[in-house]
Amino acid sequence: MSLIYFVLLPGTWLGNGLYVVMKIMLVVWPAVATLLILRERLDLGLSNGWRLAMVGFGWGLGIVTLMLGLMVTPLGDIIRAGADNIQTKVEGMGVLDHFVWFALFLSVIHSLIEEVYWRRFVAGNLLHLVSPWKAHLLAGIGFSAHHIVVVSQFFPLGMAFFLGSCVGIGGVLWSVLMVKQRSLLGAWMSHMVVDIGIMIIGARLMGLL
Repeated sequence: MSLIYFVLLPGTWLGNGLYVVMKIMLVVWPAVATLLILRERLDLGLSNGWRLAMVGFGWGLGIVTLMLGLMVTPLGDIIRAGADNIQTKVEGMGVLDHFVWFALFLSVIHSLIEEVYWRRFVAGNLLHLVSPWKAHLLAGIGFSAHHIVVVSQFFPLGMAFFLGSCVGIGGVLWSVLMVKQRSLLGAWMSHMVVDIGIMIIGARLMGLL
């Protein structure tokens, strides 16, 4: 579906519609599978605790710092060269005039949806089937693959694989954090901070900031 809505039919009613459908499925499928197939109760695993949140917040700041460091290297020039592609895609999705709200949705709500799907549902269930590191790695690869497809529309394929692999590493780290904390809260906080950093970088590339 990522290939269809972002590569084959970007900006069309069908492409945009499939984007919405995919996001809905990220929420619906884990719930259906958990209740009707696994026959378990729904539990997002968002245990309360400001310390858990602060650890995740710190992890997120560390990752954002690495991202900003990347921008002052030659790789940053490649990223800046993709600014026009980024703006074209954002315009095609019809969100350029509402980029702040779109960025907030991605950073806060969408990051939670992805964490519930990739960490709580995918990695969490893989942990019952294979060794912990295999579970973390397989979930990270799946998380990475989608982002490689998306990022390939902005940057050369080699850069897309590099950035997508970085996303996969982040996914593995968040899976490990989830297991360590026995909660999804820290991973969500970290993911949220990282997405905010990405949105700010994207806004600056498009001249919105």
